[in-house]
Amino acid sequence: MGREGIGDRLVKVIKMMKLKNYEFAEKFNVSPVTLSRYKSGQRLPEPNFLISLTEAQVNVNWLLTGEGAMQIVKDFDGWMKERLEQKLKVVDSRTGLIEAPTIDYTRTVNYTILGEIAAGPREHIADFRRLGESIEIPRTLVPGNIDKYMAFRVNGRSMEPNIMHEDIVLLMQTYDWEFANGKVAAVRSGDGVTLKRIILDPKNSRVILQPFNLDYEVQILDADQGDDAFLIGVLSLQLRLFELRH
Repeated sequence: MGREGIGDRLVKVIKMMKLKNYEFAEKFNVSPVTLSRYKSGQRLPEPNFLISLTEAQVNVNWLLTGEGAMQIVKDFDGWMKERLEQKLKVVDSRTGLIEAPTIDYTRTVNYTILGEIAAGPREHIADFRRLGESIEIPRTLVPGNIDKYMAFRVNGRSMEPNIMHEDIVLLMQTYDWEFANGKVAAVRSGDGVTLKRIILDPKNSRVILQPFNLDYEVQILDADQGDDAFLIGVLSLQLRLFELRH
């Protein structure tokens, strides 16, 4: 564990927080002299200082070893669940109050490709957030609240020829199974996520996940899985990147 490397990474943390040295020292309850010694490699950070950094979402493992990301990133499943559980604001039928819509005048919207979503057997989403890959989409193709959309890369061939392996899909967040009925959507259950056409079968208390590719089997979510299954989003836009050949 090289002290100089720790010092260099600590400098990056201070820059990331956009603090002056004395402000950083005050924030994390160390003296300016001690901070200077940490930065120069003359002294290793003490446990209380490291704990304070962790509480500020700094990845201490990265600080000490250089491995991983600078900031603590929630595991993808936890992050996705937290996002999907955020309550949507609706009209209060008693008061008639509604949040005024935000007018967005931007011509394009950039979406980070969050992960790789399976088009085949249900699998956990591969987390791509750290890669920083994004896709720019004309604003006119993203109706409503732009924050309700999420971009993923498709992994698998169960939806071909309509949706190809490595296509980019933009999903609109929804909890409404009736709205998703007959549409392509991402569905999560205990053993992972898959992209399929949703067919509701209320008579038999089940949801049918239908592939377009006949080489793949239909998947069934029955009543026993109902509490564990939820929608991630309905397909809103599909993008395919072509390689130009000269």
